[in-house]
Amino acid sequence: MIKTAFKMLIGNKTAFIGMIFGFFLSILLISQQSAIFLGLLSRSYRIVNTVKGPDIWVMDPATEGEELIRSMPKEYLQYIRSIPNIEWAAPITYILLPLKTLSGSYHVSEINGIDDETLVGMPYLFNGNSEDLYREGAVILDSNSANDLLATVKDDGTKVALKIGDEFEINGSRAIIVGIGKATPGFFPQPIIFALNSQIQQFSGSSRIQFIAAKTRKGSDIQEILNQINSNPKVLGLTSDGLKSRIAEHFLKTGILINFGISVLLGMIIGFSIAGQIFYMFTIQNLGFYALIKSLGGTKTMILKMIIFQALTVGIIGYLLATAATLLWGYAIQNTALTFEFPWTLLLFTGSIAFVISVFIAFLSIRKVFKMDPHTLMAKI
Repeated sequence: MIKTAFKMLIGNKTAFIGMIFGFFLSILLISQQSAIFLGLLSRSYRIVNTVKGPDIWVMDPATEGEELIRSMPKEYLQYIRSIPNIEWAAPITYILLPLKTLSGSYHVSEINGIDDETLVGMPYLFNGNSEDLYREGAVILDSNSANDLLATVKDDGTKVALKIGDEFEINGSRAIIVGIGKATPGFFPQPIIFALNSQIQQFSGSSRIQFIAAKTRKGSDIQEILNQINSNPKVLGLTSDGLKSRIAEHFLKTGILINFGISVLLGMIIGFSIAGQIFYMFTIQNLGFYALIKSLGGTKTMILKMIIFQALTVGIIGYLLATAATLLWGYAIQNTALTFEFPWTLLLFTGSIAFVISVFIAFLSIRKVFKMDPHTLMAKI
């Protein structure tokens, strides 16, 4: 019977392709919008992903997100280092300062601190040497800014990327590029710069820090350490995952989840309407075949399996094609300012939606087939 169901399905090529296309549009919209949303969400806590090594983050209790950071006195660093089972603790600076290129263009740049002693906070370098950071005015510029945002534009429109040795001004002070690094772009197109904390103090004129990244000793109780940190009401200690959750919750308060939720809902409506309607019409056109199967002794269970097989077949094909298209799109936009995050959990999410749509359209058709009178239909054939 499964073989017969498959022949019925591919026998009507127009309906077969139409159902697959309905699933394809539905899952493509859902998976693409979900991947964009997850990419934006990961950018909200990109500072946690950028700094490698720490498992505890300490901040002012008022800090909630990238745009809502309250700085702390640098003296808090000694308090964290004095707590037992803290292997190391490093200050993390995150500050916005004005930047002016030699061509006269003005930008608000994002400055990320690197610990002078341990180099915690150092990004991946495409070009340059970390030892050069100790030079006066030394900074690392992210590759996107070097190749696009801060690139010099010639009269003919071509861009000349910034390179090691080029200079610009940060808050009125001279800065020289000693490295081109990798950085996750933020929500706004602004230059991303990395420099030693001591150098940032010269740029900004302030010795305050925004975070303290700490690493606990192997085998220590992280929760106990956090309890000791949080016994001081002036600071808040969180695990890396805890900080991600805190920032993500603040980010979701903007209402962006509702906007992308509507897109997912529209994708489901497309699947229910297009694939569902075509599958229902396909079933109506084949009622005579089902009537013949019934008259020859076919059971409801047999017909049920045939219809479910047909619905799942078009659903799986449409799901696979849509997932492949989404992944190809994600591959095409990598190393750009666009966001894309496609974890394995998103595969399960879109797969479950495709399954729900398949079951729904199968249920509508099953009801119609089970209600038919095979003798009446056979008399009309």
